[in-house]
Amino acid sequence: MHEEFRTEQFAESFVGVWTRVVTDPRGFFQDMPIRGGIQAPLLFMVGCLVLAGLGFLIVGPRGIGLSLVFWGTLRSFLYAAVFMMVARSVFAGVGDYEANYRIVAYATAPMALMWLPWIGSLTMLYAIFLVIVGMDRVNGFDAVKSVLTVLLASVVILALGWVFGFHYHGYHPGLAMGCHR
Repeated sequence: MHEEFRTEQFAESFVGVWTRVVTDPRGFFQDMPIRGGIQAPLLFMVGCLVLAGLGFLIVGPRGIGLSLVFWGTLRSFLYAAVFMMVARSVFAGVGDYEANYRIVAYATAPMALMWLPWIGSLTMLYAIFLVIVGMDRVNGFDAVKSVLTVLLASVVILALGWVFGFHYHGYHPGLAMGCHR
């Protein structure tokens, strides 16, 4: 039973957590500790983004590889803050920053496959679904509040991106994790 990524057993734990997040998201987020720091979830997320980046280096477009890891990691911190602020201020959510960061980090699991043709867009949608499932648990929400939190947070994130000059120009499968500048 994998409820948390363990850095001391990197490969075995990574595969176990990845499989559980992707195949049993409700069970994973239900069992996921909401305390314990962000190091393990952060390393798990970076592992997923590195796999995606390597995939893009193989099949292209190659320029996405390194920027995916850098921008995806950087923006994960912003996403967690925005999710937390929307959840707390609009819907009286109870999750703190750490708990919301854990959602964002573990929800990147399907993004490891975003470089695969025909699957890239689906990984983005599944990552959004995972965030919604995680919101249920961490913030004590029902599905409606979780969906509305993700939608409102997405509007805030897009607005912030526009204000700071991160405009979206055309299709990119990494948009969900903010991997496009």
